[in-house]
Amino acid sequence: MKARAWILFTITIIGSFLAFVNGQDGNPQDLNYLLSHEKKLSTFYSFIQKFPQVLLKLPSYSGVTILAPNNEAFKKIPYTVLDEAFKNEDQDIVTSVLEYHILQGTKDAASLEPGKPIFLPTLLTSTEWTNVSGGQRVQAVKQAGNAVIFVSGKGERSTLTQPDLAFTGGKVQVINSILIPPSNITETAKSFGLDSFRGALYASGRVSNLIDNPNLTIFAPNNQAFEVIGPAITKMTIQELGSIIDYHILPELVFSTALINQTSFITKQGQGVKILHSGNTIYVNSAQLVSTDILLANGVLHVIDNVLNPQATGVQPNPEIASQAPVFFGASEVDEPPFTSAIPCTVSCPQTLSTSTSATPSAKNFFRTSSSKALGAVIPRETAVTKAAGLMIALG
Repeated sequence: MKARAWILFTITIIGSFLAFVNGQDGNPQDLNYLLSHEKKLSTFYSFIQKFPQVLLKLPSYSGVTILAPNNEAFKKIPYTVLDEAFKNEDQDIVTSVLEYHILQGTKDAASLEPGKPIFLPTLLTSTEWTNVSGGQRVQAVKQAGNAVIFVSGKGERSTLTQPDLAFTGGKVQVINSILIPPSNITETAKSFGLDSFRGALYASGRVSNLIDNPNLTIFAPNNQAFEVIGPAITKMTIQELGSIIDYHILPELVFSTALINQTSFITKQGQGVKILHSGNTIYVNSAQLVSTDILLANGVLHVIDNVLNPQATGVQPNPEIASQAPVFFGASEVDEPPFTSAIPCTVSCPQTLSTSTSATPSAKNFFRTSSSKALGAVIPRETAVTKAAGLMIALG
């Protein structure tokens, strides 16, 4: 009874705070009243009641937008690893998931421009979960027919089902799927089948740096890009391969909307890459962008169809042909994706003195920060996932 009374008291206090937040157009109502009277949001509201501390951040912002999953969205949870965390009401995990559903600032669905994605900061700012300055992002885009889609980690998509429910501190947007906080680069690359790139990260010793560094943009070549150059890259030394990997990394956050024609960016390797447009096709040097804006725990990932070479910075694409030639001397196509043998074992691993044969770690083991002391012990078996990575595996 005391716990219940404390929750109700906290909600009441929060409601009082929200009255001082900038008002919205129309007839705004108290957030508690709004959520309690929307039957389709009863599950979401129940978690807000159980974890009201997530709302204590709201008065710090000049308006917020709550992306509230409807009841149908929560029905997916019992079939996932996340089920354990929600059943046990794990405060750290559930609170962080809820924070990722709250955008900084008031956003109206009607204000979105068709076909132009925007990347909105959320209240998920803890360094245990994200290493993106200003709060982890959610992508929002209005598609044909005015359908509004929100894209989160692992490219998970959620559709807006009821827009612009006003309350005294902002807007509630009802969505049909839970948003997934983005994961680190190795887990994300695994999810998108970028096995050669993932293996190259391990082979070059770049995994820890790419997980820990903030605000990165990564151009990840697909498997075919590595296959067509084969021994030209697999015979490199660790240092040479590391330089190639660094040439695919920008030490700043660059979404596709900022990849403007004729612009250049300095890479982590020290040399620049140039962005070129031909119609709707975008190139990085001569490599074509094939997938963009995949959110990471510490930045964003774009997939390209060729491996970039810092010794060929001036190469330009020929838009008249579908596939550009490799830019490595001695390139020779191989039948299997290179570097996959460098990927640490994660399933049915041989018993050793330093590893366990367990192939199904508990949900709690997934939810770890990349900066935790456990990271060093976990990386060799590629379970050095952030807490966000656990969510991706859970709802993947």
